[in-house]
Order: sequence, then C-alpha cells, then structure tokens
Amino acid sequence: MVDNEEADRELLVALLEPLGFELRTAASGHDALDLLAAGLRPDAILMDLAMPGIDGWETIRRLRRMEPMDARVAVVSANAFDKALDNDAGVRTEDFILKPVRHGELLDWLERQLGLRWRQDPVTVAPAAAVARDWTLPRAELVAPLQNAVQLGYYRGILNQLDAIDAAQPECAAFTAAMRELARQFQFEAIVHALARTQPEGAMR
Repeated sequence: MVDNEEADRELLVALLEPLGFELRTAASGHDALDLLAAGLRPDAILMDLAMPGIDGWETIRRLRRMEPMDARVAVVSANAFDKALDNDAGVRTEDFILKPVRHGELLDWLERQLGLRWRQDPVTVAPAAAVARDWTLPRAELVAPLQNAVQLGYYRGILNQLDAIDAAQPECAAFTAAMRELARQFQFEAIVHALARTQPEGAMR
C-alpha cells in the first residue's frame, strides 16, 4: 500500500488487517521501490497517484521492470479523471479504485485478482438490539447521511456522520457508541439491521 497520506494508509490497514491480510505500507514511491528491492514480494499493491517525488504512475512503471514482479496493482486515487486516461503503466480501468475507498469495491477487486473466497460469518446484532430501547435516536436529517455512508461502505464517512450526530445531539451517545463499535468491526450489514430495529416504522424507507 503506497500513499503519502497517513490517514489513507491507516484507513486501509484498519479495513484489511482484521480480514487476515498482511500489510506493508510506504509513504512514497521511493519507499515502495526500496521495499521491493529489499525482497518484499506482495501479492497485490494499492498505489496512490499524487505523491511527492516520483508519482504513482512512474512508481508503477519502475516496479513493472523489476524481476520477478507479478503483483497485482490497483490505482487508488481521488481523481476520477485519471481513470479515463490511457496510460503506459499497464493499469486497466477495472484496476482503478476511487477515493473515498468503498470497502466493498476494494474487497471485490482483491477477490477477483487473488482468487479469494470469503468466509461468511453470521452477522450478530444482539448487543446493539439489546440496548435499542434505551437509545435516544438522532433526528431524521442526521440519520439519512449515516445511512448513505453505510450503503456506500464508506468507513470514514460513517465515523464522520456519527461525530456529527454527537455534536448535534449529545444525548444520542449510546446510539453513536454502538454504531461506532460496529463500524470499527466493519459490520456494515449489522449497522443496517440495527438502524432498522431502532427507527420508527417507515423511517428506513
């Protein structure tokens, strides 16, 4: 994972490490190439484009010339325009992931490229449901952006919306604490279930 923004690196680490991935991060293209030159042989590389020094495109060109190098490479960029550009780095449109990273899109890419099969554990929402009757629920205009972030699988967006609810309605602390814990476990489906159980009838439509 190569990105000069520490927050973006930490976000992907928080997503992938709990799933069993072993991760190495680099803050620049030069750092990434040094790791590869030292013998690191990753199965997949997530590459930002806009970095100081050599950018992501040049880093990819150089790593392609290293032997042996058969890692799958995905570009992770906030610039949607780059996705439509022809490039000489061998990056296809389907290997381009836009920021903010949707966790489902990233996991789908890893599944396709690495031939993964996910183990589906049952979703447990009992802890959240058990305290539902004691929650003070946020206003509908605050819940809607949270629902949107959950549907996108946007981890950072979920936390931002929970922070916004805390700021606007401190009395909703039990609700936000439960949702935040589920988000940290990347149990987005559990959040959907919990919201459905705690909203008035018809509010989740």
